[in-house]
Amino acid sequence: MSSTLRILSLLGLVLAIVIQTKTFYHSRQTLPCLYQQPSELYHPDFYNGGHNLKLSLGQMRYWEFGPSNGKRVVLIHGISTGASTYDKVGRYLAENNHRVLVFDLWGRGYSEAPATYYDESLYVTQVALLLQKVGWDKADVVGVSLGGGIATSFTAFYPEMVNKLVLIAPAGLMENEDIPWSGKLVQHPLIRHVVTHPFIRPLALLGVKHFYNSARKNIVDPESIKIANIALYQFEHHPGFLRAFIGTVTDFPFSGLHERYRAVGQLCDNSSLQVLVIWGDADKTVPFNNSKLLKTYIPKAILEVYADGGHDIIVSEHQKVSNDIAHFLQ
Repeated sequence: MSSTLRILSLLGLVLAIVIQTKTFYHSRQTLPCLYQQPSELYHPDFYNGGHNLKLSLGQMRYWEFGPSNGKRVVLIHGISTGASTYDKVGRYLAENNHRVLVFDLWGRGYSEAPATYYDESLYVTQVALLLQKVGWDKADVVGVSLGGGIATSFTAFYPEMVNKLVLIAPAGLMENEDIPWSGKLVQHPLIRHVVTHPFIRPLALLGVKHFYNSARKNIVDPESIKIANIALYQFEHHPGFLRAFIGTVTDFPFSGLHERYRAVGQLCDNSSLQVLVIWGDADKTVPFNNSKLLKTYIPKAILEVYADGGHDIIVSEHQKVSNDIAHFLQ
């Protein structure tokens, strides 16, 4: 081997060690949130009653607003938007005698991204700890998409803390073919570590942004455009967002919550629990067809079908969603 090749080989080895060392170090740190670069569209005081809560895994952000003696309801958002998803719905509920609790899941908005598995346990525990910290022993629970899966699991494990349950296109019952190829790709452990590495992050963000834009290319509603821009801002400026997003795609059981839905169905049979399900029949992200399986697990659930509604009905049809939820929770 020539001296030039030896030098190049040595440099390559050193670079590999440096990258591996930095990746290991980076992977063990809690990553910061949007406080480093707050968004004008989604700032820390997006809602009234904002608080930072320090927990063992990191710091999270929540807001509690509405009449102090109002009917308590906690809102759980989806995989990408943060608590801004409930902009219209949360404020409507607060204006109609509800005490609203909304928060950023780990790695979204103004919540940090801990170095851990982004699985069912992480998110259910986050909800339980938040309710314990704010002193709520019982509340209505609303969840959309990923948040619907979390809400279902939370109800299955903490039924004594749930009055009524509202699920909007909830995750957890998807078939393998429902998951896009990009989601299956990042589930590989090597890919997960590579795309979250600081050197690769810019390329990964370009790919995610392209996918996100293509999935929402038909958005014309101003409110939907605003929420989509908030989500894109997080992709680009939240230091821990990519970790949380990819970690969730990898770790959360998007196809494996069947037992949780069965448990909720049994609770409806054996307790006073009531369930409302809202779903757009044109939803391609969490396919509407999943609603048939949900109804077999929770036969007593009320299913409200939104004709021609996509996955973003909580934003694009926020007035109808707000009315349906408020009517159900009264």
